[in-house]
Amino acid sequence: MEQNTIHTAIENLQNILGINVLWKPAGQLDGKLTFHINQEEIILNVEIKKEIRAHQIEQLRFLKEKYIDLIVVAEKIFPKVKEQLREENIAYLEENGNFYLKRKVLWFWIDNNKTIENAKDKGNRAFTKTGLKVLFQFLLDKELINKTQREIAERTGVGLGNIPQIIQGLKETGYLLALNKQEYVWENRKALLDRWITEYETTLKPSLLKGKYKMRKRWNQLELNKEVTVWGGEPAGDLLTNHLRPEIFTLYTKEETINLMKNYQLMPDKNGELEVYEIFWQNNQQINQAPPLLIYTDLILSNNKRCRETAELIYNEHIQANL
Repeated sequence: MEQNTIHTAIENLQNILGINVLWKPAGQLDGKLTFHINQEEIILNVEIKKEIRAHQIEQLRFLKEKYIDLIVVAEKIFPKVKEQLREENIAYLEENGNFYLKRKVLWFWIDNNKTIENAKDKGNRAFTKTGLKVLFQFLLDKELINKTQREIAERTGVGLGNIPQIIQGLKETGYLLALNKQEYVWENRKALLDRWITEYETTLKPSLLKGKYKMRKRWNQLELNKEVTVWGGEPAGDLLTNHLRPEIFTLYTKEETINLMKNYQLMPDKNGELEVYEIFWQNNQQINQAPPLLIYTDLILSNNKRCRETAELIYNEHIQANL
């Protein structure tokens, strides 16, 4: 997947500008691009993504501090994200040849090429609503992939018939490699996490929203039924790190709406500070907060700096070692 992206992007850029661009997989990132422009050689460290969304800007900002000559290459970059990248002076190249690079004596900004539609991802069951629920469990437990398909179905709460299609989708996108007929190994789980967050934000999470509410009591005074209702987002981040003062509140629940309102003194309010979502995983833990991976996701998708700082703390302490 990444190799296709980089080679297509280079070919399109060379056709547009008529310059020579060389690609070499190397270094601690994905590789290096060498641009030959007006007898000048420019070497950039490359980070390859499928898509770039707002929640990844902080990560790219960190990479730019570590690798000054950084360029991010992606199949697609959303317009607002391009604007943020330009504000940070982070070079980027899209698969379609759209390109931004600003140096002391050179400035390229191409933004008129249409996004390339990649047929290979159409119909990929790994990134449907059902597939994303299964991927969540794979990200929580990397060994789950080598359990029987029936065990995977039971753990994830989805139909058994979905499992082989989801596994095939992961193989097609290069995140899963077959050692033999019964064993798999993961490839680039950090990139898979980024992809999951992106797809969760647009595909799964909107379908889980049960409503918005106003709270009559302080959030930390609510006694949750932990078997069916847990905190996510900012309150969960505060519980996990003691680093946040929550302003926007998130609950994940299996409780019926009428019971939810009665048990926790909630009032429906489309402008309320509390968002309630359906629990989409098998919640077997007796704690009143969602898994750290989901808390991290909620916080990294926020535009709040303090939330993103807290997300990084959670990533470093609870997630990174498991990827």
